Amino acid sequence: MDLSQSWHPQGRFHELPALGRLHVVSLGQEQAARGHLLLLHGFVQASWAWRFNVEALAEHFAVHAICLPGFGWSCKPRATSYRLVAQAERIVQLCDLLGIASAHVVGNSLGGSLALQLALLQPQRFDRLVLVNPAGSDLGVLNALLAIQTAAWEPLLHLPGIKPLLGLGLRHLAYAGVTVDQQFVQSFFAPMDAAGAKYAALQVAGHFGRDLAALEARLGDIAHPTLVCWGQSDGIVPRATVERTVRGLCQARLEVFDCSGHCPMEEEPRRFNREIVQFLSASADAGK
Repeated sequence: MDLSQSWHPQGRFHELPALGRLHVVSLGQEQAARGHLLLLHGFVQASWAWRFNVEALAEHFAVHAICLPGFGWSCKPRATSYRLVAQAERIVQLCDLLGIASAHVVGNSLGGSLALQLALLQPQRFDRLVLVNPAGSDLGVLNALLAIQTAAWEPLLHLPGIKPLLGLGLRHLAYAGVTVDQQFVQSFFAPMDAAGAKYAALQVAGHFGRDLAALEARLGDIAHPTLVCWGQSDGIVPRATVERTVRGLCQARLEVFDCSGHCPMEEEPRRFNREIVQFLSASADAGK
């Protein structure tokens, strides 16, 4: 896959000082008066994860689906930090670059944690939050496995059997409402073949548990209205984890997607888009 060309016709590359290029798919600029909406993908994913959502949501908001630094079509420098706080600071820089003074944030998994970090970093700038199957520090064995990931493991991720193994994980743990065939696995993991991608993923994984623990200690400081979406068949994040997040936040409610796993925005996109528009539109209605 040619990562110099966007997967979407409206995809553009924006240069972030001291970092490099960030890839953003922006649609619905004519809806900017109704609000901006940032879409943040999950671990080892890309803005491609929002392919079933960007057009529908752009009928109501100015939508920006971002490839996080280190992932997807964005730059993947080695001499940089991939900690949650550093990534949140870069999203703020991107908002400055794009002239986005305020925005709603929708984040899946890792992106959900990043949405919470943004709310802590600049609480007045970000309005409503949608957390989609957000990860937590109480995932036990999974977080323990993530914690031992280091850059020294990078050569192992180049072994021929890794992609089929990861595809098996997607099929049995992550997705319930999407057919995870060979073409899907190829599209999902294609950006991971880019230079620096595996290094960035290992860096994120190695610090994720500690970053989540620090974040969760401050959940009570987040007063933003929050919708937490969870796919009932998620084999990665159990219901107890998302319910713990909901209880920790000041204004949060849980919406369960019965036919989804870890990514309801891909598995039940029509319902997901409808729920998001309804929740976020309440902010605009309240201001009238």
